[in-house]
Amino acid sequence: MGKLLFLFIVGAIALLFRLILLEPLEWHQAAPLLLFLPGALLIWLIQRRIQARDAAYQPKQPDNIWNTRIGERMSTGRKLLYKGSRKQAAYYRYYPHWWQYAINEIINGGGKWYMNLCFELKNGEKIKFIEQRKKKKQKGNTTWHISQKEQVIGQVQTDYSIKNALKLQEGLFLQINSQTYYFQSFGIGSKTEIRLNQQVIAAGWRSDSLQCSYCLKVTEGHEAIEPLLMMAFILFNYVHEQ
Repeated sequence: MGKLLFLFIVGAIALLFRLILLEPLEWHQAAPLLLFLPGALLIWLIQRRIQARDAAYQPKQPDNIWNTRIGERMSTGRKLLYKGSRKQAAYYRYYPHWWQYAINEIINGGGKWYMNLCFELKNGEKIKFIEQRKKKKQKGNTTWHISQKEQVIGQVQTDYSIKNALKLQEGLFLQINSQTYYFQSFGIGSKTEIRLNQQVIAAGWRSDSLQCSYCLKVTEGHEAIEPLLMMAFILFNYVHEQ
């Protein structure tokens, strides 16, 4: 939507200059430009519909399955996080500055820039995944600090390695409580495995491609880390668009 509006504004300015400096326009010369407005409105309506469905998500999963719905990734609309049918948190994407959202809309079609997530737990606490600015000339992986009560409790980092690129895999590290968890998937639609010390301790998947429902099951013995594993799994799907 933002890109269409931007093109409309640029086109309108160009036509205005032509009108002032050259000659009047024929209606058929300006007609294509007017199509950008209804196009942008249609996209906005579709996005609003998807955001409403995310916010009204009702789970249909067993009690031990973490689940959520991610139909739309770019806006700041609220989404719900459940374990089984019990609501555990609400979460949303946020931008520290308004212009970052505009840049995502206009330039970065995938919406992966300025990726920050905030989870509001049912006890009132907040856990944030805060993207860290890369240093000059630094390229490659992105890092997020995990913040709770204004304290950094862990971090997440993507794994854009040559090995993963050759095997068409997607990877992500979660470092928390002196442990490193590795998230690995083999592309869009495939299951995501979470490993600790080379052992699979959890698996995530997209249960219904049409409903955009995402699920995570953690093996016994890792209950204490379950919420953060699910939060990192959500970030993983924001970044890799599973």
